[in-house]
Amino acid sequence: MIQKEPGLIIGPITRLLGFVFNFIFDIVNNITETNTLGISIIIITVIVRLLTWPLSIKQVKNSIKMQRVQPEINKLRQRYANQKDAESQKRFNLEIQRLYAENKISPASGCLLAFIQLPIFMALNQLLANSYIYISYIGIIYKDLAKKIISVPDYIPKIKPLAIPKVPSNMQIDLSKITDLQKVINKFTSSDWISFLSKLDPSLKSQIKNILVHKESTENFLGIDLIDPCGLKFPGVIIPILSVITTFLSSYFINKSMPQDNNVQKEQKNIFLLVMPLMMGMLSLTLSSGVGVYWITSSIMQLIQQYFANKYRKRQQEER
Repeated sequence: MIQKEPGLIIGPITRLLGFVFNFIFDIVNNITETNTLGISIIIITVIVRLLTWPLSIKQVKNSIKMQRVQPEINKLRQRYANQKDAESQKRFNLEIQRLYAENKISPASGCLLAFIQLPIFMALNQLLANSYIYISYIGIIYKDLAKKIISVPDYIPKIKPLAIPKVPSNMQIDLSKITDLQKVINKFTSSDWISFLSKLDPSLKSQIKNILVHKESTENFLGIDLIDPCGLKFPGVIIPILSVITTFLSSYFINKSMPQDNNVQKEQKNIFLLVMPLMMGMLSLTLSSGVGVYWITSSIMQLIQQYFANKYRKRQQEER
């Protein structure tokens, strides 16, 4: 289904990301014309992770401080364990806040990195779902494809039955316009193209096929279409599987490095350790496959960063 324009928040982020993405894509495309989109996504992910590296370091430092004050927090919990009235709980929270302030601990610092990543994640999905708009080279391929379709005699009756299911009920599409035709063919699946090409004479079919081969070599990565959701078919299903595995490993080593509080919080961490990978696996099935590539690369980068963060934490603990 053709998507609506991005909103006031995601729209500007998508355009900014599109500008950067277009620049990276052109560099990669000068080196190789195959797997270009996938390689560009990986490079963008690495850049994002490097730019957020200072926040990761800050998160590690905050975690070390939390470990140092954990014995004092446990003492406060024991002191107020049997005092459940509102006034006692208020005093308990104030003492915890004072402890955090004295040790310059920010309880919300662990959420900051995820908060920054979320709009990038959403903007990337919007960008990939409409790559022909944001990436000039792909836009040229789609324009050539639309022009070639328009050159087909009496093409509208041939393409209209395939186009109608792609158009939302509140949207008007004119298949005689290149811009509208691009919106439709952007949502065409392999079976849609097979159905449309079967209605053409061999000469025109061959010409459109050549453009489609170029399109697929650019948009696909290791045989996986990065524009559409991957689904449960091979090789696309590799994306959600790797999303689950890399998210689990990343979350596992982060949780392992965090201070162990009480049994309730341990249980909450264990639930998170299971829920987060499954959630990312489900998202990878429904969003553009390229978003899954972004997430997998980001999780691998997180594992690398966590390795160095753990070494830093160990060195800090030895110096105490």
